[in-house]
Amino acid sequence: MATSSWWASALCESVNNVKPLAVICGGEELVLFRNAEGQVFALEDRCPHRRVPLSLGCVVGSGLQCGYHGWTFDGASGACTVIPNLSASERVPQRHAARAFMAKESNGFVHVWVGDGEPGATLPSADYSPTGREYTGSAVVSMTHDEYLAVMLDGPNCLLSFDAVQMTDFFLGDPQLVNDRLVLDRGAVWSSQILPSQFVADYPLIVRTAVPLRGGTIRVDLLSQDETPLSTLFIGASANRRGTTSLCWRGFQHTTSMAGAPLRWRALRTAGRAPFSVNATIDGSAIAALLVAPSRDLHELRQQIVVEQRLAV
Repeated sequence: MATSSWWASALCESVNNVKPLAVICGGEELVLFRNAEGQVFALEDRCPHRRVPLSLGCVVGSGLQCGYHGWTFDGASGACTVIPNLSASERVPQRHAARAFMAKESNGFVHVWVGDGEPGATLPSADYSPTGREYTGSAVVSMTHDEYLAVMLDGPNCLLSFDAVQMTDFFLGDPQLVNDRLVLDRGAVWSSQILPSQFVADYPLIVRTAVPLRGGTIRVDLLSQDETPLSTLFIGASANRRGTTSLCWRGFQHTTSMAGAPLRWRALRTAGRAPFSVNATIDGSAIAALLVAPSRDLHELRQQIVVEQRLAV
């Protein structure tokens, strides 16, 4: 379900001025790259000449050179600046241009605006502020983008885990709409603990998932019972080809300590091990058995946005 929005399409450190990076976000096949000064650009990943992916080419100055016939395109405008077989007196026709997309960096993510209208002022990772060592990664998972967002609300334990923590199916209240994300809290316990009765809402930990209504980034927080932050994870998720989803993530463990935390959790923290794990392989049986619950609200809200954008055209 593509809507006009900013997408967190890649980690900043994954985009360089040597090898172009092919990504897909908001239904668009794009290529990201930098110039020598470090400025980031995004173009449609297709040469308008023979439709060859520009990501197979190379970076030349502030543009991309197609690897097929050597046509070169400006990163900012998409205009074709060089056609090798033209004479010095011939001008490059303006119609030979690649589509350019606005790209911005913020808090470790490269964001691309996909869609119509003026780009929004707030980037999806605006509220990501690491206070400790960061842990990053990327993957392509065998699940549609819409289902990935839904499962992040219905059963995030199928998609990720926190070290020494066991998530439960107990929701701590109803989903709430906060800053264009649907937010849901669920109870969690230390792995060494016995799960409390389903009728008792006394959990030492909270897993808070915040899923975007459009574009954006997924935010997942591990909190103590009094909502002291322990770990924070941001995941950029976008639809890829053939029903798959591209992920890029970064997160960190807060410097706050927690009384009563098990020895394993404290030892892992001291050792500098990543406090979370994002699944690159997803258990289909677990997904099929998962009940559809709070994601119903997400589906309705996202459908409403699509209808509103269609009516505005």
